[in-house]
Amino acid sequence: MAMAILLISIFYSHAQIDSTRIDSIVQKSVVEDLFEGNILIADQGTIVYHKSFGYANSDHLAPITNSSHFSIASITKLFTAITIMQLITEGEFQLTDSLKTLLPEYHIPNVNKITVHHLLLHISGLPNEKDAIYGEQKTPQAFVSETLNNKKSAFGTFNYANIDYVLLGLLIEKYDKTPWQRAVKNRILAPLKMKNTGFLKKNAYPENFAYSRSYDQQGLKQKDPLFYIENYYAAGCMYANAEDLLKLDQAMYGSVLLSEKSKALMYTSYPEYNYSGYSVWTYDYPFATSQPKIMERRGGILGANSVLIRMLDTNKTIIILSNTNKFNPDSFGDTSSLKEALMIEVAKTNP
Repeated sequence: MAMAILLISIFYSHAQIDSTRIDSIVQKSVVEDLFEGNILIADQGTIVYHKSFGYANSDHLAPITNSSHFSIASITKLFTAITIMQLITEGEFQLTDSLKTLLPEYHIPNVNKITVHHLLLHISGLPNEKDAIYGEQKTPQAFVSETLNNKKSAFGTFNYANIDYVLLGLLIEKYDKTPWQRAVKNRILAPLKMKNTGFLKKNAYPENFAYSRSYDQQGLKQKDPLFYIENYYAAGCMYANAEDLLKLDQAMYGSVLLSEKSKALMYTSYPEYNYSGYSVWTYDYPFATSQPKIMERRGGILGANSVLIRMLDTNKTIIILSNTNKFNPDSFGDTSSLKEALMIEVAKTNP
């Protein structure tokens, strides 16, 4: 009898999300030509909605499927941050260690002040790279040295800069004694069996890849150039499909990847830094009546735009992967946008 009650309870929880209403919201964006890509919604790890729309190339010959691979851009930073937190747990270094202690071989401004904590939060004051850096292949070391020549911001103020996570990648390589890509594979992809996640490199893209396209202000569509995306390194060069990202999402509820202490540190929200945590944004979503606790990670490079949204208190997940710039992952406050409309609808099912 107790088992029957439990099964009914689980079924009811999953049935709460109205997939018909979800599909109506999605179809509205598709019909209005505002979305191409893949959308996955899960309740406690069980997929309740997963559909794909549009084409994987500019010739409209290959449709996007539920297994299509997408550039996930800065969602890459989440993998880097998880690996950093693992190394901290293993005692390789601490959040409070300075770059002078950890990476003395690099000539970095404020090297005595900048710590792992500052890099994870994007408050190092280090500069943003110039777009030209992706015009030819660069090593992470060259990325750092060239970027340091640019105008920097004030130390201790929020400035979203890729150099912070490139340095974290180099930190991983030094203290894990393996290339950053191999460290991510060994520590995250292999344990979670994420076989549809990997690392992009110019002219070496995976099969079934959704190539990105961008629309200009006149609405004209052009395929994005295949630049040296590998130069983004630990800040943005990965690809994945939606089901693999769901594996990562679910693993972060247990202790396979991170301890409860590490997750608490990683998710700590700093309102003074735009509610940023370590590679994520954590906040109470204000546009839904239930105000669910959200952990969000966004990514965007030209037409490749993606978002992983986790409702931490109820284990509900929204994954949106798009290969055009018509989808905006940074739509906070625009409740008519696809992302916000889906968040509001999914949040209705919260107890």
